Amino acid sequence: MAIRIRKIKGHVVALCAAETRPEPGDLYLDDGVHAALSTKFAIDWDGEGLVTAGLAHPPTAKLMKEEEAKKEGGDKE
Repeated sequence: MAIRIRKIKGHVVALCAAETRPEPGDLYLDDGVHAALSTKFAIDWDGEGLVTAGLAHPPTAKLMKEEEAKKEGGDKE
């Protein structure tokens, strides 16, 4: 789902882009960005002891873990 990140009364909120109209200052995240963030959160929260890894998209999770495991200045494509 595409989402809009918006600041309302000093709070940052995430809103369904299909159900809201764009406003100046919104940060629009398309479906792909939302999916990547969802997978990242699932991996990170699982590492904190919450059982969320099953929510992660396996191919994306694998790529994220491999990329994060690289040393700065190490593996190059």
